[in-house]
Amino acid sequence: MNNAPDGKDVSGWKAFEGNRNRYWLQDNLLNVKFARFHDVMYTYHRLGLDQMYEDMNKGRAAIMNCLNMLMGIQEDQPNSMVVQSFFAAKNEELMKLFSKAPPQEKMRAIQMLSVLDVPNANKYQQMK
Repeated sequence: MNNAPDGKDVSGWKAFEGNRNRYWLQDNLLNVKFARFHDVMYTYHRLGLDQMYEDMNKGRAAIMNCLNMLMGIQEDQPNSMVVQSFFAAKNEELMKLFSKAPPQEKMRAIQMLSVLDVPNANKYQQMK
């Protein structure tokens, strides 16, 4: 962040240029407070999506575990940039994954997703 271009019409690399920019994303990714987010990403991709190839239910359970971990991060650090970025990238994928889940699991996922990703809560509610 300190080596980002300065004065070349490139913005978003300084803390004072807003609270939703590249500076804060990098800060969140490197901050010890968000170490669990790295576990979320590993679990989501390696133990969730990759596992679904062999066992859909086991993979979906790992992704549900990721949602639980994200709830913990959200409680500790509300409105964090990494959580919002995660859902900006994954909301469509999550809807497709849980639309085929058993009813009880789907309802739990909808509840969690609606709390974690408020801007897309209506989309999740339509999965019912």
